[in-house]
Amino acid sequence: MRKFWIVFRKEVIDNLRDRRTLLTVLVFGPLFGPILYVGMMNIMTNKQLANLNEPLKLPVQGAQYAPNLVSYLQQHNAEIQNAPADPQQAVKNGSVDLVLVIPKQYPAAFSTGKPAVVQLIMDQSKDASLKNVRRAKELLQNYGREIAALRLLARGVDPRALTPLAIEDLDVSTPQSRAVLILGFVPYFFLFAAIIGAFYLAIDVTAGERERGSLEPLLTTAVARSTLISGKLAAVTLFSALSLGLDVIALSWSQGLIPAAKLDIIVNFGWHTALAAFLLTAPFCLLIAALLTVVASFTRSYKEAQTWLSLIFILPMIPVFALILYPAEPVQWMMLVPALSQDVLVTSAIKGNALNPLFVTLSVVSTLAVGLLLAWLATWLYRRERILG
Repeated sequence: MRKFWIVFRKEVIDNLRDRRTLLTVLVFGPLFGPILYVGMMNIMTNKQLANLNEPLKLPVQGAQYAPNLVSYLQQHNAEIQNAPADPQQAVKNGSVDLVLVIPKQYPAAFSTGKPAVVQLIMDQSKDASLKNVRRAKELLQNYGREIAALRLLARGVDPRALTPLAIEDLDVSTPQSRAVLILGFVPYFFLFAAIIGAFYLAIDVTAGERERGSLEPLLTTAVARSTLISGKLAAVTLFSALSLGLDVIALSWSQGLIPAAKLDIIVNFGWHTALAAFLLTAPFCLLIAALLTVVASFTRSYKEAQTWLSLIFILPMIPVFALILYPAEPVQWMMLVPALSQDVLVTSAIKGNALNPLFVTLSVVSTLAVGLLLAWLATWLYRRERILG
């Protein structure tokens, strides 16, 4: 154990002396997620609220043929504008988002009770204009439903007779559980911080020492190679956990900067939730440290190791996108997949749900088991003479 602590202390001190690596591991990695997420959420929330409050700018051609419709639109926060001379071309070139065209036949069809046709010129390939198209369609549909109800009443028919089924929404979600809508990617940022915390040190203790020529004399010392690699892995795991812990603290502190209350959402990522998130993700630090060390042991230079290990950043994204594309309730098999289990459990903690003890046990045990297996593989690779290149 004395030799183990000597190796561990040596790797930690060497890493602390490298200011650029230290800046990346303890500043960029932990702060990247919170800064990006707070900025993105503020922009999205303010933009959504602005879209709901600002009037809908609606160019109308033939407004004189449907004065009641135009008046209804104006009463419902629509700003009626004159339509361009060529509505289709104006929509194509992006000068307007959409144009409502009311043909000359509209008054005659409307007065006789027939469907009065109006045209809504749009370009569905432009995402920026779709929100205004949806708002215009909703206003027109609401106007049509009101007119239909009035026509039925004029004929002595209760409009409710055409609605045999009434659907009432009963939302059982809470403001805290809805927080996952804006914190869905938070588990990935935790995994990202754990990876970047181990990334550079894992390269330096393998490919870096091989490239500098310091690995061969190090292996000739009176330290067993298993002790040597164990000390290095412990140092890599430590920096991974430090980066993860700082990321969790930064996100917990920055939750007050997200204007979630404006959307009736409570971001309750307090210290208890932060501690739970850290403990649930901590086993991943050993796994990623061992994985990076194993992959780096096959490379011959620092640059080559960076190229191969950069692919590791994609791994945590796989379960995140999988859950987005195929939403599912947590089941036992998910807890056996590292990164996926951490994503699921941290998301449940953010929602404020009680964590299933069995799920937590399966996640911790399976992640540690894979981490220890990779650590054994790294030790075995260090015992080979081919490790010297």
